[in-house]
Amino acid sequence: MKQLNALLQAQFDRMCATGKLFRSTLTGQEVWDLYLSGFGNDPVFRDPESSEHNCNLCNNFIRRYGNIVAILPDGELTCIFDVNVRDEYGDSCRLLTNMLINKPIADVFFETFEELNKLPYERCHQTQTVFQLGIPENHKRYTKEEAEKFGVVKPNEIRTFNHFSLSLPAAFVDKSGKSIAAIIGEYRDAKNVFLRAMQEIPLDTLMLVRDLIVQGSLLNGDAHLHKINQFIPLKCEYDDSSMDPSLWAWNKSYGLSIAKFKNELIGVLCSELAEGKELNKACEDWNKRVDPVNYMKASAPITKRQIEEAKKFVEENGYSESFSRRFATADDIRVSEILHANIGDGKIKTVSLFDNVKATSTRHKRSEFDKVEEVNIDKFMSDILPTCNSIEAFLAGNHEGNMVSLTTSAVEDSKPIFKWSNNYSWTFNGNLAGKSQIKEAVKTAGGRVDGVLRFSLIWNDADGTDNSDLDAWCQQPNGERIGYSEGFRKDSGNRFSSCGGQLDLDNTQPSGKLAIENIYFADFRRLKEGNYKFWVNQFAARNSGGFKAEIEFEGEIFTYEYNQPVRGDIPVANVTFKDGKFSIEHKLPESGVSSKELYGLETNQFHKVNLVCLSPNHWGDNRVGNKHYFFMLEGCRTPAAIRTFHNENLIPELLQHRKVTEVLANTTMISQSDDQLSGLGFNATVKDELVVRLSGTHKRVIKIKF
Repeated sequence: MKQLNALLQAQFDRMCATGKLFRSTLTGQEVWDLYLSGFGNDPVFRDPESSEHNCNLCNNFIRRYGNIVAILPDGELTCIFDVNVRDEYGDSCRLLTNMLINKPIADVFFETFEELNKLPYERCHQTQTVFQLGIPENHKRYTKEEAEKFGVVKPNEIRTFNHFSLSLPAAFVDKSGKSIAAIIGEYRDAKNVFLRAMQEIPLDTLMLVRDLIVQGSLLNGDAHLHKINQFIPLKCEYDDSSMDPSLWAWNKSYGLSIAKFKNELIGVLCSELAEGKELNKACEDWNKRVDPVNYMKASAPITKRQIEEAKKFVEENGYSESFSRRFATADDIRVSEILHANIGDGKIKTVSLFDNVKATSTRHKRSEFDKVEEVNIDKFMSDILPTCNSIEAFLAGNHEGNMVSLTTSAVEDSKPIFKWSNNYSWTFNGNLAGKSQIKEAVKTAGGRVDGVLRFSLIWNDADGTDNSDLDAWCQQPNGERIGYSEGFRKDSGNRFSSCGGQLDLDNTQPSGKLAIENIYFADFRRLKEGNYKFWVNQFAARNSGGFKAEIEFEGEIFTYEYNQPVRGDIPVANVTFKDGKFSIEHKLPESGVSSKELYGLETNQFHKVNLVCLSPNHWGDNRVGNKHYFFMLEGCRTPAAIRTFHNENLIPELLQHRKVTEVLANTTMISQSDDQLSGLGFNATVKDELVVRLSGTHKRVIKIKF
């Protein structure tokens, strides 16, 4: 058995060297049954129920790992049993090899760190470079009773039993915390989409789309040219390959960043042309989808039938007037209905309008308020606000993502379209349904924002002319760095650093669109204590105008602006992780430090609050979704047209037509108006703060904590 294990390990090492391991459709139990059948009449070891090669440890190993296969450079399959052995194991190995190399691949093979730690093989550590599969040997001392029963052993005799075992490189041990089902599901989906693209999109279609981009016929097509250029050689290889298509697709899609090309915008265009859509119509549809006005909310292609069905539903169910919307004003709303606070005894307490304090022109620094009294929002609403007759809010530069406008139906008493019982809604700065332009942009681009630590970078968000190549970087406590050239990237093998970090969004050519990069750390389990240094590097400052950045941990978001050309490395902040907690040292000033204008109001000043209310989804008896607190400011005006509604707030009946309503929301924007309710909005589930100056029973300044 020791000699066989040595041969199997050498073969397994060759398989691992391919960089890709898979599982055969032959099940583990089938592999075990074939293994035993190779011994013919396997001699009894101790009793009729236990043959010489039928032990539980070997059984468990072969059923768990016996169906691992790999694809050799020549395109042929191999398995761990593909070894030259002539002893008692020879027939079993040859039988298993013959079966496994002629069966299709079912999935990729990985183990997870969590699962290996549960198995009885060894105690695992995150820093291991190899992990043990199986138990190499065990020892047994026989009792007198066992010796009398079996007859082949003596009392107190100690025997050593050798079993199947292998050493697995850490590259095949996932430490992200994902389940095996989720991991293999991602690879399986990528392979299936990749194979469909190879089967359904002809080479001449890919060549045509490349020509359209070069000719300038596709708006912002340059941003997708690299995908076409990467996909064309793969398509040529597929068409010329004599390899089984499924096997070829498994091999090529493994870790390939464009494996789901068919589902991307450029892949949708290729599919439409391959299906016979008229060329001019296909180009027109492409240009509508990627129009810079709507790039943050790129809509899925919709058919004429979908539009007709949505139109019919809206008309037949009385929603036609509901989609005509405008800014809400104070005159629209009865104060007794919306200006209230939930008190501990369950009673509703009315809150008055605040309109008798003039805004001061004195500028302040946020640090001036570091030592003022702090209260949570619930205490403020229940105990403090009802005693006030005026309130002013300190508008900080980092409140850019808090700017919000209240909207309503232009037709009085039209049928509500939202999940709550009134026709009021809201839109945050950047035409978002919630706070943080940067965070929303990362989510829209497919980046992760749910990790325990996040560093996000955007640029080219002003006039679309900044085509620089900037890079987000992080140096971890162990010296490892995450960045474009370090390899811990989603688009380059989907590798994570030893601290569990990854660059999952990278941008090299903004080409008129918002450029986004994102580094995130998935969970606390892999984080190492120490200093995490974040900075921005200028890789190619073609016409750099600066950047915005954001760091988030423990529900708190810190924002930064660098409003000058980027040269070399620009340190942003150092985050320290110690004793399970984060702290931060700012290298760039937070956005709230420098003065600027938001919605027509100067930052770093107090501004009069005209109205305080909850978001409409929590007016009256409504309790739908996250609660927001709105502080509407005098003279606050959104500088641009805003979305009329957001799909996530619509009733389920309308969401059945989500593709059409998404386009409708982008094409029925509310034009800028002087008559509007705009101000600051705070999500009850997001850590935030607001400094207010109050007048009532007495004057004071407090900091409200959300």
